[in-house]
Amino acid sequence: MAGLNPVLFTERVLQDFLRYQVTTHRFADPDLQRQLEALLNLAHARQSPLIKGPYVSLARAFRPGPPMSELVDEGVLHPHIPNLFTMPSLYGHQERACRATSAGKSTIISTGTGSGKTESFLLPIISRCLQLRDEGASPGIRTVILYPMNALAEDQLARLRELLCGTGIPFALYIGKTPERRADVRGVRLPPGSSRADYRAHADRMRTNRESVALHPPEERVSREELRTPGLQPRILLTNAKMLELLLTRATDVEL
Repeated sequence: MAGLNPVLFTERVLQDFLRYQVTTHRFADPDLQRQLEALLNLAHARQSPLIKGPYVSLARAFRPGPPMSELVDEGVLHPHIPNLFTMPSLYGHQERACRATSAGKSTIISTGTGSGKTESFLLPIISRCLQLRDEGASPGIRTVILYPMNALAEDQLARLRELLCGTGIPFALYIGKTPERRADVRGVRLPPGSSRADYRAHADRMRTNRESVALHPPEERVSREELRTPGLQPRILLTNAKMLELLLTRATDVEL
C-alpha cells in the first residue's frame, strides 16, 4: 500500500487488539474495569503486559555449493539430471545430501524454508532411477516417498508429472482415493513417447480452456490395477504410512 507507515500501522493494530480484550472481558464493576484498562495500558500499547517485541530476525543466505555439472562429472549424479532441474548450482547442504545418499548413507536434511529440501532427496532418487533405466533393470519399486498428509503427496505428484514426463521412469501415487481400475481414472492421458515439452504444451492448452482434470504422462501408473500388473510396477511410489502398511500386509499387493 502506497504511503503506509509501518510504525503507525503497527500501533493501530496493537491498540485494536487491546481494545478487543477490554470489550470482550468487560467487568460489570466500573472500578475493576478502570483497573483493567490501566493494566492493559491502552494509551501506550507498546508498554502493555500483553505485548512483547518487536523482534528482528536476520536470515543469512544458505551456503553455496558446487555447480551441478561437477557432481555429474564425478558420477554422483546422472548426466541427464541437469536437463530436468534448472538450477545451475547447488546449495552446500544439497551437495552433501546428494553425496551421502548416493553413497548409501542414511541422511537427514534439516534446513530453513526455501532451501531446496525436496531437491536434496529428489536429485539422488531420480539420478538412481535414470541409472536403472539405462541398465535395463527389471521393473519394481526402488523408492517410497512417505508424506503425513495426502495433500502433500498430491502436491509432489503434480511436480513429478512434469518432471518425469519423457524420462521413462514410472511413478505412482497410492492413497485411499487412488482408482481401482483403469476405467475409473479421470483425466487426460498423454500417449507413449510424450516429452516434457509435450506435457507443458498440453497443460497450457488445458489451462487456457479451463479444464480442471488431471494430465497424466505415460510414465504415471494411475490405477491400482496398473500398480499390480507385472512389468508395470512404478519405480517411485508416493504414499502415506497407513497405505504403506496395507501394501506390505495385503495379499493382493504382494507382487507390488
